[in-house]
Amino acid sequence: MLIISCKQKDQSLIEFDPRSLDVTEITLSQIADNISYTPLDNSIQLGEIYDFHYPKFINKSIFLYENKVGVLVFNRNGKFISKIGSKGRGPGEYIYGLNFTVDNKTETVYICDLNEIKAFSKEGKFLRSFSLKQFGEMINSIELFNSKLFVFYAIQNENTPYECVVFDTTGNVITRENRRIPQFTSNVGGGEGAYYFNNKIGFWNQYSDTIFLISDDFRRVPSFIISPGEHRFPKSRINAPTELTNKMSLRQIFETHHFLAVRYIINEVNYFALIEKESKRISLSNWEFDGSGGILNDLDGGTRFLPKAYYTENNREYIIGFLYPYQLKNIVSSKDFKNSSPKYPVKKIELERLANSLKETDNPVLMTVRLKK
Repeated sequence: MLIISCKQKDQSLIEFDPRSLDVTEITLSQIADNISYTPLDNSIQLGEIYDFHYPKFINKSIFLYENKVGVLVFNRNGKFISKIGSKGRGPGEYIYGLNFTVDNKTETVYICDLNEIKAFSKEGKFLRSFSLKQFGEMINSIELFNSKLFVFYAIQNENTPYECVVFDTTGNVITRENRRIPQFTSNVGGGEGAYYFNNKIGFWNQYSDTIFLISDDFRRVPSFIISPGEHRFPKSRINAPTELTNKMSLRQIFETHHFLAVRYIINEVNYFALIEKESKRISLSNWEFDGSGGILNDLDGGTRFLPKAYYTENNREYIIGFLYPYQLKNIVSSKDFKNSSPKYPVKKIELERLANSLKETDNPVLMTVRLKK
């Protein structure tokens, strides 16, 4: 684990600079007071759960995207509830479903299928669709807040006049926000996203330095800064992959009341940074594409924890990770686990029982960590 120094132009904003590193350590017990596991049942076989579009925890349901099947709904106990529509090219079907959002009141699912939004009921029934093609070439991400659909566009396409367009749930435009970065063209996409936090929508992309939060009345407030410099993506075409070797590729950003979280890749190494808002300290850990790595787990002695989602419930905050049964079985059979002395010994016993009850081919397990108040 590492600690990163922070330099600030504005004392009210954190500036995250991945080039300044000092060694330190952080464990789950420093930020969390409980951990639990939820195996997803095997009634529908899960293959590839796309790594950078995260599950949604809405009311008592879990919504996630599986690459071949589409958007799926489970309850909080991991029981499969429904499949949202079908993947395909026919009426009411969708080709791409990894970019989706859910209405927290009606649990209607909105799927971004190229430049078209398709709406489905929680039970999977197709409801309606509307096109967004006239507003930009490519949509980066969508998020829904108070029955307003925020659509963020890929600013690396020069024919994209808007950074964000907000619609009602039937496709009528509420407001449009012109792009703030002058037009440019790049052939490198990805690394953009949006997240929900504290009644605001946060959004980010590879080419902007400031991460903003947008409130319900469309005011944008800066949250923190990604330091500019030679480690950022160039606003030009890339001729060879080697030109990106020393560039920081953003993969995930989210917030809690006490932390900012940034997952990224630089110099072909994967990092997860957890920034403490009050002290401005930043801990850093490595991660892998299979979901392994992350924060040292001294709560029950199990696998390291890589957060991939955040939600609140009953005035408490939770962060979620995924792990595969083979990872769980490997850790509980290791000497390190058997010799560990975690904060909650009873949780260690429960984890070992869970691992022994699973087959390596079973569906993934949700790892839920409750943050300290």
